[in-house]
Amino acid sequence: MSKLFPQGSIRKQLLDFAWPAFIAAIFTELFSITNQMIVGNFVSLEALSAVSACSWIINVFSYTFYGLGMGAGIIVARYYGAKDKEKLKRSLDTAIVFAVGGGIILTIISELSLPLLMDIVNIQADIYEMAHGYLRVYLMGTTCVLTYNMCFFILRAFGATKHQLYFSIISSCVNITLGLLLVRVFHLNVIGTALATITSQLTLDILVIRKLLNFNEWIKFDFRNIDFSFKTVGEICKLGIPAGIQNMLIAISSMMIQSYVNLFPNEYIAGIGVAEKVGGWAQMTSVAVSAGTMSMVSRHVGAKDYDKAKEVIKESVKLGTCSTIISGILIFTLAPFLVSLFNQNPTTIKAGTTMCRIMICSFIFLNLSHVYNGACRGAGNVRWPMIIAIAGQVICKYLFVVIGLKLHYDIHILYCGSAVGYSLAGIFATVYFNTSKWVKENQLR
Repeated sequence: MSKLFPQGSIRKQLLDFAWPAFIAAIFTELFSITNQMIVGNFVSLEALSAVSACSWIINVFSYTFYGLGMGAGIIVARYYGAKDKEKLKRSLDTAIVFAVGGGIILTIISELSLPLLMDIVNIQADIYEMAHGYLRVYLMGTTCVLTYNMCFFILRAFGATKHQLYFSIISSCVNITLGLLLVRVFHLNVIGTALATITSQLTLDILVIRKLLNFNEWIKFDFRNIDFSFKTVGEICKLGIPAGIQNMLIAISSMMIQSYVNLFPNEYIAGIGVAEKVGGWAQMTSVAVSAGTMSMVSRHVGAKDYDKAKEVIKESVKLGTCSTIISGILIFTLAPFLVSLFNQNPTTIKAGTTMCRIMICSFIFLNLSHVYNGACRGAGNVRWPMIIAIAGQVICKYLFVVIGLKLHYDIHILYCGSAVGYSLAGIFATVYFNTSKWVKENQLR
């Protein structure tokens, strides 16, 4: 069984994990970016505004699924590190069944709650119909999103990030090709991009589950012999729900802030929506590194090798910081060009570029938040990372925007909101990790 575990230095293992995860994250991000680029260039500015205005509604569900997937990944990685074959199979089987069954329930909930969510974000009348149609179709793929989040974190637990990369490339190609076909040839507008995304997500699920069906004899999902456990569901939820709540609250907070964004002209709505996407590209390196941190720390804690867990954290901080600086410089320099890919309106380009350049400055702090929170989650502490993220990226960010707009009603307050939230989240996470009694007791520091 030792051949199943990665070899070499911790830095090499992190790099081997992170670079496929980083490129896969780029292609995964293309799901939503492609929709905005297609409608922004081939439909209308109003269509781009409609899709941008919907982004945080979609993220409320996506971030919740990400948290549940994270919980499954921690459980699987822990039993993988402990070489407990029986519990590993049970956690693998339970996670996949839970993803499919839970996804169906959440699809129904998302469709029923759609009118309320659209009212919360204050979508303007001139884009309401397009936004409603886009969301109705997009949210039909909720089951697919939860399933591939679960399966991706399982593959990461095994260190199989290259497979995640291959599958993400294929599904992104499907999304782009089908999106262009449905919009340009069949003239389905925003509905066409939503249909393309659902199809590409289903393609991704088929590829990932097929891989898990044929992984190897020690790690394998078998439909004929499913070992489902409600206790394991509880373990996944215990670890995943706090992260899901954290991400969901961040999305809800951003959705409420979006209601202020939507009071500005469509050019600014589109520009800010595009800036959030472009800024997300600069975060992908640290997100990929932190995913490796969480998985590798969980594995080494499961194997009770705490010295290696500490080494993983130290190397993650170095690697994440360097990669964030490089990606940040590139995004800062190329921001006008990147924003113009979505729409050629001068006001939209200026708004998106300004917000991108302000946000970039906070990503060093955000990287520290990703790495330290990932390390704590990998060791089983999901409560404090949730509290830290909510304090910085929800409460402080929201208060900054609301109070700031009351004191000085200016679009720059909205540009700065994300940067303030990211910076504070990183500072809080760093202070907690370097002063917490829990971190020291669990031999992570």
